[in-house]
Amino acid sequence: MKNLGKYIAFCNKFKNHNLPKLKFKVLNESYNYFYRNLYNINQDNIYRASFIIFLSSFSLIILLSLILIDLNLIIVILYSVILSLALSYKFNAILYQEINKKESEINAILYLIKIDFSLICKTLKKNSDYCISFIKLIKNYQIPISGDFKNILKRIHEGSTPEAELLKTITPSKDFNLYLKNLIINNFESRAEFNEFRENTLQKNYKIFLREVQSKISIIFFIGTFFPIGLCFLILFQLINLIILILLIPFYLYLLNFLSSKFVHKNTYLIGFLNNNSNIEKKKFNEFLLFLKSFAMNLKNNISPEKSFLKSYTQNKNEYEILKQTIKNQLTHLLNFNCSFHDIIQFFKLELKSIRYNLILDAIEKFVDENSKLSSEKIIDIINLVYKHQKLEKKLNLIIKGEKFKIFFFIFLLPILIGAISGMFPFFVVMTRNINSITPTISIGFNNIINFYYIILLSFVFISSISITSNNFLNIIKYQNKFLIIIISNLLFILTFISSFINIMNIV
Repeated sequence: MKNLGKYIAFCNKFKNHNLPKLKFKVLNESYNYFYRNLYNINQDNIYRASFIIFLSSFSLIILLSLILIDLNLIIVILYSVILSLALSYKFNAILYQEINKKESEINAILYLIKIDFSLICKTLKKNSDYCISFIKLIKNYQIPISGDFKNILKRIHEGSTPEAELLKTITPSKDFNLYLKNLIINNFESRAEFNEFRENTLQKNYKIFLREVQSKISIIFFIGTFFPIGLCFLILFQLINLIILILLIPFYLYLLNFLSSKFVHKNTYLIGFLNNNSNIEKKKFNEFLLFLKSFAMNLKNNISPEKSFLKSYTQNKNEYEILKQTIKNQLTHLLNFNCSFHDIIQFFKLELKSIRYNLILDAIEKFVDENSKLSSEKIIDIINLVYKHQKLEKKLNLIIKGEKFKIFFFIFLLPILIGAISGMFPFFVVMTRNINSITPTISIGFNNIINFYYIILLSFVFISSISITSNNFLNIIKYQNKFLIIIISNLLFILTFISSFINIMNIV
């Protein structure tokens, strides 16, 4: 993370100060270890710095609110506390999230490491140093701990023993630590119980996420529905002016997008998870898996990697739609320029332009370099892992489809409610200003121009909030034709607003 050094330096400024500690998370021992040994910071320093952030932000928000906004002091204090706590929590979690991200990145590729090392063990001679081979393997992967293993290798060249260095190694990933511990205990023998697919932390966390996602979607529904209704009551009781009301729209947009990214569109780091991608990308990935499966089968028949690549295309070329041209381009390189398998993989990665594809292709390239025939079963293992992830993804899609009716119900009900209520607001304002008469038409004269602009601004605020709500709800269910639904929703608001406005005007 950028500026992480400045963040740690800022927190360490308060280590000798007797300040209150604002605690949000109770860290386990492994996180405390990384705080102390990897980042040279104590968690208490972060808690003290979080209190300073809370105090500073609270004071600033209170001051700006009293200067710029004419609101009840209790309301100002309430939202100042909420915003300050939110900022403090965000600040407090920066280092925790950095370590958590590293753990997820390691866990995402751990299964590929297990497959890779098991293949290495099968190809090495019996008197080979498996420990050194493992260290070199991790050093060559593009993961957060690769630099640590480079340093381990350097210390081994200076005289340290490999096993002693690895025994001292603790990574952010519990799964990796357990795998490494088992390897050391069993003298780096490749055993099936370490290399077969087991449910790791990422998959366990995703299953927990699946159990919680329905409740989290309900929270988004609640905020998306009652934020515009809450605005209605703030206007009705004249607790907020239109300028602040307009400024709340960007905040509302950020809030819903933030909740959606945290609750629904969460980055799971699972290789086979494509829920945040388009249907075209999903189809492209499935074609890629089909190609890999055919490629693995051809390798198993003791065919060279280059010929396997060519045969994998010709066997299933009618099945490829999106990837057809991409694969043909690689075959052109292969046939016309006498490229090696390594070159084909590099060109393939450049055209696919995705970390997901790159991870898989990098692993396959390593497998083939080590032993092309034995690599076929390892490629099938990767495909089976992806299928496992896709099954989890299907469960999420089923849950989201179950919310489809509720989403459309709220999308079409909300503008009707808001339009009916907000259509009466101009007259409440007029009455509170002790205007004695209301004419059935609105002239653009000097006396009524404020009312005219009031109606325009009011409509803009509610159309914006309804559009944001509708767009966010439709994003949850991955609805394609969002623009049409949003237009219909806004038209419902406008028609209801005008109808309510005219009816009240006729009554008055």
